[in-house]
Amino acid sequence: MTAADKKRFVRELFSSVQRTVLENVAKMPEEWDGHELRQYIADKFDGCISDFMHRGGARKRAYENEIVVRNL
Repeated sequence: MTAADKKRFVRELFSSVQRTVLENVAKMPEEWDGHELRQYIADKFDGCISDFMHRGGARKRAYENEIVVRNL
């Protein structure tokens, strides 16, 4: 995947989660503040995780290693 492809993917993923969160704001409890909103947004991103990566295995371990080695 090229750098341009990665940027496009990230923009589309962020836009998708943003749309979903904003569409549901009216349904959220009034007492929610930044704490609940952060958790809700994190949960929406968590829902986007590939089942392939969620299961673990060699590819997940390689990913985690790259995060550490490249200080991402």
